[in-house]
Amino acid sequence: MSENNKPMADYVKLPQLEEYKEWFKDFADLYREDGILQVTWKTNDGPMHHSGMSHRAISQLVRILSLDYKNEIIIFTHIGDNWMIESDPNGWETYSELPTERFQHQYFDDTNLIKNMVFDLDVPTIGAVPGPGFHWDSAFLSDVTLISDDTVMEVPHAQGGLVPGDAMGLLCQHYFGTKRGNYYMTTTRQFTAQQMLDWGMASEVVPKGTVLDRAWEIARMWKTMSYENRTIMSNLAKRPLKKLLVDDLKLHTVSEQYGSLLRIAAGDLGDENSAQQDEKYISRVNDYRYATTDMQKPMDAKMWTEMPKRAAEWFKNVEENKIENPFALKPVTPYRPKPAEK
Repeated sequence: MSENNKPMADYVKLPQLEEYKEWFKDFADLYREDGILQVTWKTNDGPMHHSGMSHRAISQLVRILSLDYKNEIIIFTHIGDNWMIESDPNGWETYSELPTERFQHQYFDDTNLIKNMVFDLDVPTIGAVPGPGFHWDSAFLSDVTLISDDTVMEVPHAQGGLVPGDAMGLLCQHYFGTKRGNYYMTTTRQFTAQQMLDWGMASEVVPKGTVLDRAWEIARMWKTMSYENRTIMSNLAKRPLKKLLVDDLKLHTVSEQYGSLLRIAAGDLGDENSAQQDEKYISRVNDYRYATTDMQKPMDAKMWTEMPKRAAEWFKNVEENKIENPFALKPVTPYRPKPAEK
């Protein structure tokens, strides 16, 4: 029997916000107000650059957030005026190291990035998409997803010779319906904000520049509910995705891994002239994909094979100041909510 009627052991001390926000400062800005946590994806002081490091950090951060009960509602967004568009061309070196490092990246990270959003987080979540971009999982795995009216997105893998198995295609099948989802997964055609709303992928489409204002409005609305009831409500919101991911997530992620390993074994993974493009080469066409409307059209073999060439020509025009790149990199200040109305 313990002395002084005290427990024999205290609660385990877990990291607090001020600690883990420092751990993840290169990949996310964390701001909490009245139990509402805003997670703003980034790389250093600018837009998030897709890499093996950022890929892993997303799933790791989500797991840490789930351990902090002070995070009562979570908003996931991206810094600036759009979602993730850039890639770090030097951020995939460990991804290519066989067998262990690549296995960890593809077997653990690819799956955890998706499942942690749904199975680890027990509180209400909002995805707030400020504009076009790729690797949109955290926003569209949230209970509610808000998108700006200029948002366009796609499942780009097949155009680069990859099996689209990182769950983007799985979510398109789920939200769009099998045939429509299959079409957009296998042809890489972009879908627009209005289509995402009409087909059940988005909750609201809002004017450009207002998506985070609206996200905080909804979060503060939920805060008027009791903590217990809104948390239970969130479990109901996540249940359809939990069932989907139990049935199919690992099949999708392992299929992408298997396809990549086949191309590695055949010596066909590399630049634009290979059967499958390495991540660092796919990144060359990113800005072009969202600055033009080419990918919103029905796709064919000519579109696919000539895309790297068209992107190179587009970048040359940007460098010669003939056209402007709307996604030119610049430091960005993370959004902060306006004071709540009293």
